[in-house]
Order: sequence, then structure tokens, then C-alpha cells
Amino acid sequence: MNRKTKTSEVEARLHRSLANQVRVPQLDRRFDAGVWARIEAEEHALNQIAQPAVVRRSKADRWLWTSNVVGIAVAALLVLYFGMRMLNDVNVDVSMPELSAAQSGQFAQIIAWSVTGVALAVALMFTPLGRWLRAEFTRFGL
Repeated sequence: MNRKTKTSEVEARLHRSLANQVRVPQLDRRFDAGVWARIEAEEHALNQIAQPAVVRRSKADRWLWTSNVVGIAVAALLVLYFGMRMLNDVNVDVSMPELSAAQSGQFAQIIAWSVTGVALAVALMFTPLGRWLRAEFTRFGL
């Protein structure tokens, strides 16, 4: 108990000594007003710098842009016209393979289990274990 009171007395004496050595001026509303005025001045300066200058495009720039648009339109029309002519006489005759009812059921079951497995794998990636596994695989470059 005696040791505790001695340490608290020492701490109190050190605190008083420090408070007597450091003189801090009292800040009033003028200081706050000055700080806010400086912040507003900096924001105003940033806003003036950030405003872009109006740049007028030259006639050559406008002509180049117009000729590019016209050229792209003509190229698209030519591709469409000759593509339609080329594919006009193409006859695609593909029939679906013959599957029995049992084979269709097995195929549907395989697809269902595959989709379920992929969904579970994606869900597990967001658990703590999945995050740890992803971190391990990326650490080894897999």
C-alpha cells in the first residue's frame, strides 16, 4: 500500500512539473475562425484550378472525326451486305441425336449434380476455409 501511494505521489509531482514547464496558449474563437477561413481559401483555390479551359475544336479535327464516322458506317454496311449475300445460300441441317428416356434422365441428373457441385464450390470459396485455401493456392502460384 505504501508503495502505491509513493508512485501516485511521484506521478502527481511529475505531472505538476510538466504542466509548469509547458505553457500552452488558450485558443479562442478567433483561432477557429482563422482555421476555417484558411480551409475555405484552399478549397476555393482548388476549385479554380480544377475548372477546365474551354477548348475549341479546329475545322480539321471536325472533318477528321466526320470522315471517321462515315468510313465506319460504310465499312459496316459493306460487311453486312456481302455477309448476307455470302450466307444466303447456306443450309444447315443438323439433327439432334436420338436419346432414350433413360439416357435423358441420366443426362439431366449429371447436369444437376454438376451445377450443384459448382454452386457448392463457389459458396465454399467465401467461407474462412475457402479464403485460406485460395490464399494458399495463390501463394504457391496455382
